Amino acid sequence: MLASSSSPPPSPLTARFSVSTSPQKAMRFVDVANIFVKMRKTATTVKSTSGDPQTHPGIQLTCERKVPLDEEERFVCRDGVDTMKLLRAARTTLYEKAEALGANVLVDEQWSCAISGPRRDGSYRVLIRYSACASRSSVADPQKPVGLENARCVPGLMTILSRDE
Repeated sequence: MLASSSSPPPSPLTARFSVSTSPQKAMRFVDVANIFVKMRKTATTVKSTSGDPQTHPGIQLTCERKVPLDEEERFVCRDGVDTMKLLRAARTTLYEKAEALGANVLVDEQWSCAISGPRRDGSYRVLIRYSACASRSSVADPQKPVGLENARCVPGLMTILSRDE
């Protein structure tokens, strides 16, 4: 037979809640700063794209010669992002390049947009990449980006603070 003891077994809970007699080490400034860095809201990125290269339906008949063009623009916006307006601005720049080459339409258009933010001051960084081929056609260019239904925006009244081409 086993010998019985007069005291109950030690409780596992008492060790958790026991008061420590050793002095606590004071937190340094660096430790507090690291806590705030971890708590800081992480910046999100909203991405959208037009998908595969597309041509407006009325511009199917173009000349055989196509000159590939691309444009990368960076915007800093505040209080919101209207991606459709920024895409229109990037496409206009690309169309002006095409006109300088003697073309009058853009075909095989494709774009991508990445919106980063918001930052502490409420600003967003927007990167737009727009590519297309310049060509000639008897049909006028529609002057609007393809795939606008895929554009994702940040609601609010957008103010463009800067534009880098």
